Amino acid sequence: MRDKMLGFMRTQFLCTIATVTKDGKPGAAYVAYSSNDDMEIIVGTSSNSRKYQNLAHSKSVAIVIATTEAEVQYEGEVEIIADGEYRKLVETSHIAKVPGSDKYREDPSQVYLKITPTWVRFISHTDNNAIEEFTEF
Repeated sequence: MRDKMLGFMRTQFLCTIATVTKDGKPGAAYVAYSSNDDMEIIVGTSSNSRKYQNLAHSKSVAIVIATTEAEVQYEGEVEIIADGEYRKLVETSHIAKVPGSDKYREDPSQVYLKITPTWVRFISHTDNNAIEEFTEF
C-alpha cells in the first residue's frame, strides 16, 4: 500500500497545510508541493506568509492531500532548506513537478520547507476505503 500512496502523492501537486499561531490558533493554506520516496514533502512559501511566521515557534504541521479516489493525512516536522540543498532539491525535483513555482526562484522572500513525516495515514477510496498508517520512515 506504501507504493500506491507514493504513486498517489506523485500525481497530485496541491495540498492543504495547517500550522498553529503562537496563541494556539489554527491556520491553513492550499499550496503546491512536491514529494519524494521517503515521504518528505517540499513546499515553497514567502517568508512574509502566516504559515512561515507560525513556524517560528512550532515546527509541527499537518497536511492533507485528497481526491475522491484517495487521501493522505500527514503530520510532520519542518526544516527550512539551506541554500545548497535548496538549489539541488528545488531546481531538480520541485520545479519539475510544480513548474509554476519557477517564477519564485529568484524572489528574495521565497523560502522552501522540507517536511519530514512523523505519522501518515493513507486511505484508498477505490479499494473499499482500505487504510494504512505509517509511523516508521
